[in-house]
Amino acid sequence: MIGSGDDVNKVIRVFPHRNSFTPTDDMAFFEEPGLFIPDHDAVHVCCVFTWDIERCKKLQFQWQGRTDKSVLLDGPAFGNSGGEFIPGMYIRPGVTFTSRGCPNNCGFCFVPKREGKLRELSIQPGNIMNANNFLAESKSHRREAYDMLKKQKAIEFKGGLEAARLTDWDIEEMRGIKIRKLFFAADHDGAIPAIRKAAARLLAAGYKRDHLHCYVLIGDDMQKNEVRLLSVCEAGMMPFAQLYQPVERIEYSQEWKRFARLWSRPAFYMAKYNLRPGKAVG
Repeated sequence: MIGSGDDVNKVIRVFPHRNSFTPTDDMAFFEEPGLFIPDHDAVHVCCVFTWDIERCKKLQFQWQGRTDKSVLLDGPAFGNSGGEFIPGMYIRPGVTFTSRGCPNNCGFCFVPKREGKLRELSIQPGNIMNANNFLAESKSHRREAYDMLKKQKAIEFKGGLEAARLTDWDIEEMRGIKIRKLFFAADHDGAIPAIRKAAARLLAAGYKRDHLHCYVLIGDDMQKNEVRLLSVCEAGMMPFAQLYQPVERIEYSQEWKRFARLWSRPAFYMAKYNLRPGKAVG
């Protein structure tokens, strides 16, 4: 979204909602402008999800009435595939992206359609790795990322690692950095064998279950989704349910929302199902 002449310290960024990844500096806003606004060269209204487009259009209109500078409305919701990653601009400091796009063509995923095939980016410092498919990046690029991470603490791979691409070399590189959490992804039943294998290798390498987490896509068949969630936990990872959202937002029932909340709170689902990760369920 940044123009070639924009100074990141002089751009007001406006977001429709606040979340754990949005910036918190004095140039980040989440509502219409107040009586006083900071000196700036431009205003960028950032829209990630299509269901926020109308709110973002209203924010653009409101901010345009308070500045004689350009007010740009853009983001993934408008088909922006993303360029080079600029730390702290649209994502809070500490979060970094080493690539965009994905080489896979999963029918339920919009990433390849929006961002295209995998594109490696210049490595920027950060302890929260959020690339869509880090393990699909070239070995040389991953090596550069691991070298950067050796200077970081409390490292989390939050983008959703593809278990089938995990190599012994990656496991060894990960042993040399201060990892707090590794997030994998089990978006369909076919991912479970690779999750089991990856969990076994990582546990054997000295990781504890508290290090190993797994996003589990849900929303089609609750009984089958429950089986997949239990399978992930049985393998030795902590599942984290994510309700599927296509481009056009789905409004799920309260039953589905309760199910998703249960499976996003480890203490609750471990107690409810009497689970012990790494051991057989039952």
